[in-house]
Amino acid sequence: MKQTQVADPWKNPPVGLIAVGEVLGTQGNKGEVKVSPLTDTLERWLELERVFIFTEDGKSKLFIDKVRFFKGLPIVKFREVNSISEAAVLQGAFLWLPEEERPLLPEGRFYLDQIIGLKVYSVNDRFLGIIEEILLTGANDVYLLRGGEDGEILLPALKSVVRLIDREKQTMRVDLPPGLLDGER
Repeated sequence: MKQTQVADPWKNPPVGLIAVGEVLGTQGNKGEVKVSPLTDTLERWLELERVFIFTEDGKSKLFIDKVRFFKGLPIVKFREVNSISEAAVLQGAFLWLPEEERPLLPEGRFYLDQIIGLKVYSVNDRFLGIIEEILLTGANDVYLLRGGEDGEILLPALKSVVRLIDREKQTMRVDLPPGLLDGER
């Protein structure tokens, strides 16, 4: 049985909380779950004591008993989940932490939720759209922009492209790679 999504980090994140992972499914028969991490460092999972989930019944705490890693994914055992059937209910659920508990990042680095919603302009002040989603491709992230006159744009999240992020103004300035937009050479 798959978890019904009542809180989504891209569309309706709970105020004051940040997603740190999404439950992909069960692992074994003792209540462990495979998690797709939404953090840069897997070691962060070793520091966590508890996370929150949202269901139709509201917000619940899940206390972490054990974390191990398999094929680059955290395998998490929650104290409250002791069987494969209990773990299966969590599939598709996002795992959340209070925003104030996330580590500070070095200058020039940003969390995904700090990027989503930014208005993107070219270095020539052309409005390109608003970042609606971040695609995690493995090689580099890709920002999905919508709402600009050029329609949907897939913008590579590279230092050579992203020139400035102003969180106060909620804007990003980019130097577009040649040929990214239709009709451009």
